[in-house]
Amino acid sequence: MQHIPLDTLRDRIAHALADHVKSYNIPSVCIRLGLAPGESDEAHCSKRLYVKNRLMDFNKQDLLRIAADVLGEVGDTALADTVSEMTVHADLRITDITRRDLLKTLNELGTPLFGDIDLFEGLNIISTEQLSYEGLDNYLNFLPSLAKEIEQHYIRNDDISNEDLLIKCGALICSQTRFIALLEKLLDPVIRRGDEQAHLAKSLNAVLKADGFNAVVAGDVSGHPIYKVQRMVAGVAGAPKNLIFASINNKPDLYFTDAINNNIAIRNDTDALIYDRFLAESGLLWDTLAEWWQDCKGIAEQKEAKQSLYKRLVLSVKATSSPGEFTLFDTYYREFSKVLGDKFPALIPQVYLHYDPHTMKERGNDPVLLRQRMDLLLLLDRNVRIVIEVDGKHHYADGDKVSTVKYGDMAAEDRRLRLMGYELYRFGGSEFKDAVLSDGKCTVGPVAKQVAIDFFQQLFKKHHVGVKL
Repeated sequence: MQHIPLDTLRDRIAHALADHVKSYNIPSVCIRLGLAPGESDEAHCSKRLYVKNRLMDFNKQDLLRIAADVLGEVGDTALADTVSEMTVHADLRITDITRRDLLKTLNELGTPLFGDIDLFEGLNIISTEQLSYEGLDNYLNFLPSLAKEIEQHYIRNDDISNEDLLIKCGALICSQTRFIALLEKLLDPVIRRGDEQAHLAKSLNAVLKADGFNAVVAGDVSGHPIYKVQRMVAGVAGAPKNLIFASINNKPDLYFTDAINNNIAIRNDTDALIYDRFLAESGLLWDTLAEWWQDCKGIAEQKEAKQSLYKRLVLSVKATSSPGEFTLFDTYYREFSKVLGDKFPALIPQVYLHYDPHTMKERGNDPVLLRQRMDLLLLLDRNVRIVIEVDGKHHYADGDKVSTVKYGDMAAEDRRLRLMGYELYRFGGSEFKDAVLSDGKCTVGPVAKQVAIDFFQQLFKKHHVGVKL
């Protein structure tokens, strides 16, 4: 949280009006903004104090409203920065550590930093003083201006790096709005295009993701992408504690080994598995899941453990009798595991989101939880949880008759999941028309396979996993 005192906001509002409005107009402008009236003589004495004295009794919400109205009247950079820091950028921050790491990344660009555009134009986005070429040859000044320093040590002699240049101009102390504007300027296709632009975006995103930001393509100009730095997709609040998955036909028979510490176990591990290790915010990788399986089963080699775990998970997928689920699962591991290597997220089948110890039959007409199990789950970085569902007729029909009740229940549960922060994707069973699953034997045709590949490629692109087949 960026804490800015309300008195700072009052000062910014007062200075904005004092700098841009004549003293004889100050009283009428203040009245239009909803401030108390006063005498013009008071405004002539001090425009700033005239305005600030009329702001003292307003709360934060009202001050922000007044500030927005002032920005509608006059353009004032300092006030705009303060408002953005207290609103848009108040909660999610690019930290000082990340700023420093980003600036180090820019050293790779070499010079000139802003390509063919004017250097001072680019630097003025963040500069603490207005940079211009006027007076560069004036040697009467005892202390050289920042512009003259830059000309001598960056333009003429190349004595300082891009990182040092930007720090001198205020990159570590400027508002987040200005800092983001700097990154977007550096990614502007007027400055760099093609592989150079794409490489810079990738390098910046590798650093930005630590604070929940990334540079995404938001449009194009003349066929070249335009990047905007945005917050990353929000994940699910709270840390995952247990992962119950890969059930085969039977509902898992759970029991507490320590109810106080929420330690649970399953009577028969052919019914389901429990991954009870720490689940980091960075998600669950296939290598990590395989290491857990290797330890559980006492397997000597990780390669053997991966093969063993994959066979166990496939049994769970086949037990669903869903060609679509098998296609997604099988294609994901066959097509993407080698491409991603040690960064390959685990695709987990048959995961229990809710759990009712009683069966639906035992509950009868009074169910507690309508949907307990997810078809497939991905746990990605920053608590992003992706649920994948393949809909057979049982999702929306009773036998061959469409059920509006079942469809309504499904839609209500989908809304609830999304509001919790889960990302949910549904497939219709008919999309996998050339996939066959019968008697434990599976065949995936080219159409079904391509449906799966296209989906995961787009998903990886959205979440910057970076796979391209």
